[in-house]
Amino acid sequence: MKSKLYVSFAFLLLAVTISYSAENQSLIKGAAKVEKLAGGFIFTEGPAADAKGNVYFSDIPNNKIHIWSLEGKLSTFIENSVGANGLYFEKNGNLIACQGGGRKLVSIDPKGKVTVLTDKYDDKPFNSLNDLWLDPEGGVYFTDPRYGSRDNMGQNGENVYYLSADRKRLIRVIDDMARPNGLIGTADGKLLYVTDPGSGKTFVYTVNKDGSLSNKKLFAQQGGDGMTIDNKGNVYLAANTVTIYNRAGEKIEEIEVPERPSNLCFAGKDNDVLFITARTSLYSIQMQVKGAQSMKDSQVQKFEVDSFSTSEGDLKITFIGHATLMFDFNGKVIHVDPVSREADYTRMPKADLILVTHEHGDHLDTGAIEAIRKDNTEIVLTEACSENVAGGPPRGEAAGIVMRNGDVKTVQGLKIEAVPAYNIVHKRSSGEPFHPKGRGNGYCVSFGDKKVYVAGDTENIPEMKQLKQIDIAFLPMNLPYTMTPEMAADAAKAFGPKILYPYHYGQTDASLLVDLLKDSEDIEVRIRNMP
Repeated sequence: MKSKLYVSFAFLLLAVTISYSAENQSLIKGAAKVEKLAGGFIFTEGPAADAKGNVYFSDIPNNKIHIWSLEGKLSTFIENSVGANGLYFEKNGNLIACQGGGRKLVSIDPKGKVTVLTDKYDDKPFNSLNDLWLDPEGGVYFTDPRYGSRDNMGQNGENVYYLSADRKRLIRVIDDMARPNGLIGTADGKLLYVTDPGSGKTFVYTVNKDGSLSNKKLFAQQGGDGMTIDNKGNVYLAANTVTIYNRAGEKIEEIEVPERPSNLCFAGKDNDVLFITARTSLYSIQMQVKGAQSMKDSQVQKFEVDSFSTSEGDLKITFIGHATLMFDFNGKVIHVDPVSREADYTRMPKADLILVTHEHGDHLDTGAIEAIRKDNTEIVLTEACSENVAGGPPRGEAAGIVMRNGDVKTVQGLKIEAVPAYNIVHKRSSGEPFHPKGRGNGYCVSFGDKKVYVAGDTENIPEMKQLKQIDIAFLPMNLPYTMTPEMAADAAKAFGPKILYPYHYGQTDASLLVDLLKDSEDIEVRIRNMP
């Protein structure tokens, strides 16, 4: 439960001493100064930005995690953090925390529910988890040093670990440091920087496909605490000052802060404000650069997104293009008709579930499917699609979960109904429908108490008109292959979705649907970029 804290002081602008080499332009915006945002804590740490740009940070001795909002308000997210130190957000909105006091790596959902991800290595407890970084796939690198008393150390050394994205595999990746602390990776996930204040040095590693590290190189003759990286590849190290190194390991700038920095991150509406935790306070400074984002994150952010509240958490819908959608719900990623012409799927989030409506090339792209497929990805598709997806005939193996018109199944905890999708009016010159009955599917998917209908390629068929209790519907209007606006309006009036998105609309003027349904007050038509 979030509770407001009242900050009893005005903002204090503090002069900042900045030094940088003559050949480098300052990374700080104009005459920006370090600004003290909040104080009165004991020891602040672990700043992390959520998807909106709010900053979460720890006050370790007080066992709390606080939030500094975009509106400049301070509140408390967690009252008993069990000594949480480093923080980092997953793509699903959960906050991953290094519980130093509890010796655990945990995931905290937006309502404060805590799930333990790992609490031991080789059947022995960790020392005192410190800091972390998530790779583009969602795997977690974390450090496990011990500060203070050396009693009851769980491990035979102070090490760095990697927990795979599926949370099933934990490996030790560094075992030769004196006291590893902060770490940060590049946006493409190919390099990992780890600072070792115990030896007074910072190193850079190559990240291997299995999460292991290789090719250790000295990056800087300086150790420190937390780290971050900007979109130019510059590395920021919290030490006596905020020290900034370019990709070559050359010191290019320093930012002095009134209190010794402990950690830092980029956040804010435009991801261009550097937030700094420093002993008893939280500071910020406006930058010319932005924080580096995972290449997968930056790929997703170019698309429009709508969010809906459900009985089991938020549903986020990403409008990728044409017939291609992505749903984020309850920690799962669901792709609908992923097609490479609409997005670079090598940079998209991996799928827990893939829905394919039919076998035409603007709906079925085996290359895109393979790019987002994990070992445990489940694919729901038609029989015709299964013949083309890896694992299907003639291999003799199931290519996925084949659903036929009228089937109802529960997959990944979601109720899915396969709805017929076919043409009645629009046909080829041979007289054959563009989409024959029984070959394609639409899907009704239940996300908590919200029911979403993705129609696929179809017209306003009787089965569609008989649907009930649809909260969100996607209807195609791509002539001559699917519906006219009039057909879509006719169908919508029959089954009454609360929110209607025209999609797969090609050259059709989607705004015509708004006019056709202007008297249907219970149906909200939303137009997104889905031609």
